Amino acid sequence: MNHIITTGSVDYSNIHYEHALLSAFGCLTAGEMLLQDEVKNAFVLNRPPGHHTYADRGGGFCYLNNAAILTRYLQMHGMEKIMIVDWDAHHGNGTESIFYDDPSVLYTSIHQSPLYPGTGEIQDTGVGKGEGYTINIPVPPGTGHNSYMKIFSEIILPVGKQFHPDAVVVSAGQDSHKNDPLSSLCLCAGSYYTMTRQILTSITPNVIGILEGGYNLTSLPICIHAIVTALQKKKFTGDIEKVNEPDGIMQNIKSVKSTHPNWW
Repeated sequence: MNHIITTGSVDYSNIHYEHALLSAFGCLTAGEMLLQDEVKNAFVLNRPPGHHTYADRGGGFCYLNNAAILTRYLQMHGMEKIMIVDWDAHHGNGTESIFYDDPSVLYTSIHQSPLYPGTGEIQDTGVGKGEGYTINIPVPPGTGHNSYMKIFSEIILPVGKQFHPDAVVVSAGQDSHKNDPLSSLCLCAGSYYTMTRQILTSITPNVIGILEGGYNLTSLPICIHAIVTALQKKKFTGDIEKVNEPDGIMQNIKSVKSTHPNWW
């Protein structure tokens, strides 16, 4: 008998657990291939997602935290420092919580605010030895390509270079695309291509992308194709779609920088 337990925004049953295990196993397989030098980078087509999962509970369609499982697996096998770049439209509250006191993992998140789960404030920077190793960059609805490029050039890339990770895990949620029904952000496929290329060329070639959100079945595969194209170091043929964006992104960037002066 398949028992179903409903808790908040997730249902737990035998089949859900099996799917979550397969999702995590796909991430571990990519990690193993990276460690054995079979690949330099990878993208995992896994579902369900994981970044809303805490150490002791799930949420937001997430059952097991794939990014956290992969990160610890890489560290168990010799990679000491891991950077997580989370560009899902929703803040990865579970991932942040798991590594909140850990200086060996740099967690960065660009997410829409306000939006579920309502976490990820700029002043949330970590605790204890992990203070400064959580960097939250909330952005308003309507934020698009130009603002994300500024965030990358001003925060993500400089901090990544300074942290000098052994690998980058990308929590690649394409629900920040302009056509996604669960957010009001305005990225395009070219945005994901550009962010991926910049991580590869400026931080480390050891990159594993794992699928988080993304709920428009037309735009999602196009965005994933753009990411994989970047990982393969091939030319992207799509256009960068620019939109009229809200003011204030530079003020957000300044606020993030002023919150982290002792670390970066």
